[in-house]
Amino acid sequence: SISLALLGAFALVVLPAKVDAQEIPVPKIGVVDVQKVLRDSKAAKSIRPEFEKMRKAFQKQVSEQEQRLRQAEQELSRQRAILAPEAFSQKRRAFSEEARKAQSSVQERRRQLDRAFNDTKNEILKNLVVVAQEVAEAKKLNMLLEKRFVFLSAKTMDVTNEVIARLD
Repeated sequence: SISLALLGAFALVVLPAKVDAQEIPVPKIGVVDVQKVLRDSKAAKSIRPEFEKMRKAFQKQVSEQEQRLRQAEQELSRQRAILAPEAFSQKRRAFSEEARKAQSSVQERRRQLDRAFNDTKNEILKNLVVVAQEVAEAKKLNMLLEKRFVFLSAKTMDVTNEVIARLD
């Protein structure tokens, strides 16, 4: 009884006193799986090989740099016994500076790759919004929801394949 009174009070707060039937349209809802679009559309598939190639080149570059640094560190360790303390200290500082620069270079390159990937993904998303709007208009939908935010829906509400077809 108390919960019904609270629900009634909430309804009074949420709903205006007089509702004109034409003011609130009947919901016609569609669902789009954005992750599927980003995975399966031709645009997304076309950039994947290029980014994979860039990622592998980056990994190769990092591995080579790490190998050079390991070799330099081993050489420095060998020289420790034969160098004067001041000379060894100087070489150690130079090595540390080289390692710091290498790490900084790797981080910058990673940021560039991430930025390029995100820029491309954002372009696909911009096109997705335009195409999704066209699909919504064609199907007379007044609301499109992203699938990951929908707990349950009828399969007929899913317009993902239509969006992918138009996007391609």
